[in-house]
Amino acid sequence: MNNLENKLDNSFSQLQEKVYQAKTIHLHYSMLEQHKLFLTRQAVLSIYAAWEGLLKECLLLYLQELNTLKLEYNNISDTYLAFQTNSVCKFKNNMTNYITVKKLSKYLFDMYKHEVIFDTKINVESNANLKITNILLGKLSLSALEPKYEKGLNRLLLFRNSVAHGDSDNIKIEQKDLDEFSATVQYIASDLITSILEGYDKQVYIKNI
Repeated sequence: MNNLENKLDNSFSQLQEKVYQAKTIHLHYSMLEQHKLFLTRQAVLSIYAAWEGLLKECLLLYLQELNTLKLEYNNISDTYLAFQTNSVCKFKNNMTNYITVKKLSKYLFDMYKHEVIFDTKINVESNANLKITNILLGKLSLSALEPKYEKGLNRLLLFRNSVAHGDSDNIKIEQKDLDEFSATVQYIASDLITSILEGYDKQVYIKNI
């Protein structure tokens, strides 16, 4: 097991522990019904948070591993150059100030003149559904996750948003829902790690691969 695989495996174990605790903690103790309802709602938030956190952490670990390879501009694929340039430029911002453009141009030149250190900040916009996940993977030439996860992940997001925005009274949350959400994030997390490891082994970050 290589260093990256070891770290990803550890992240997956932590996810399993978090979702298990989230879906079962209210079953281990005697408590008032309203307290049990409260913990059930919080469990939805915790399960989603475990998934979003794992997505960010796995991509961060992958990019950190690439940074240890001391890759240079001439060896990196166009897709990875685009990923890095987009991270640096932050194209969503309006950069009308010429001083900013000048500073950015110098930074890009200096960056590509030497080893390229990838930006490891991952933004999922608090909505780590299948579409967002696959967009992130696509930016790194990693295999997309299968459509079979879309429905389950969207349902988790629906429940999570309802709780987060104070609308959970309109949705009944049962143990079977928590069990379903737990299984969904564990299955998709496993496939996410497989996608990352396969991409790393195939060196998808190298030019002409």
